[in-house]
Amino acid sequence: MQIDKAVPARIQQILKERGWTANELIKRSGVKQSTMSEILAGRSKYPRISTIKKISHGFGMTLSEFFDHEMFEGKEEIK
Repeated sequence: MQIDKAVPARIQQILKERGWTANELIKRSGVKQSTMSEILAGRSKYPRISTIKKISHGFGMTLSEFFDHEMFEGKEEIK
């Protein structure tokens, strides 16, 4: 899976697991609503690592924990 699809999919997965809305994550992470919307809609092709780090911390996890999932281990080239 390519990064522009994997990041929003991973965020949605964690939101669902925790029973959170995107607004809850926005509050906890400090990421702007417009930025979060762009990422979740897949319009942000290359989200900044600093933004993904804020999102990870909003979930109470490290960046490594966020990326430690099979959707980031695909055989496809990540662009």
